[in-house]
Amino acid sequence: MICCLLTIACMVSAQQKNSAGSWRFHSINSVGLMEGETGSAFQLQTVNGAGYKSWFGGVGIGLDYYRYRTIPLFFDLRKEFGKNRSKVFVYADLGTNFCWLTDNQKMSYRPDDHYGNGLYSDVGLGYKVLVGKNNGFLLSLGYSYKKITETYKSYYYYTIPYMNFTDPSKDFPTEKINYGLNRLTIKMGWEF
Repeated sequence: MICCLLTIACMVSAQQKNSAGSWRFHSINSVGLMEGETGSAFQLQTVNGAGYKSWFGGVGIGLDYYRYRTIPLFFDLRKEFGKNRSKVFVYADLGTNFCWLTDNQKMSYRPDDHYGNGLYSDVGLGYKVLVGKNNGFLLSLGYSYKKITETYKSYYYYTIPYMNFTDPSKDFPTEKINYGLNRLTIKMGWEF
């Protein structure tokens, strides 16, 4: 997948022209701070794709430390407004989280806990300041949502008369918790 993205990016970059209306490869790298009910955390992201006039579309991957460490993989769509060197933009990201718990997070829960991947989304408004011809400093404010599902065996319903002694784990019902994590985000980044 990464090889395909790099090949497409190189092809788009090789075909770019100097005119403002042509397709052009962009890479957006950012660091951010998230704030929500469960506290503060940081995030890292890189988005690579192509832009045409004031539109941009790409694929992004990141590292999200809010409550549980996850790796979001998402599609990114952006639109810029204005004709000056500094522009306002809006963005929308949609994809999925892949759980990647830290060692401390793994030790604080039961060994049979399983965390499932879930929805990732982020929408916001930002400001871009061009530096040179094709580089830009980005500052954005947004709202992000990530969903994670935890499943585990519930030991509260343990009853000896109904216990299967050959495989006791079959007697315990499976519990499921859906975490819907809402966060405000502020990000700064560099586009080239």
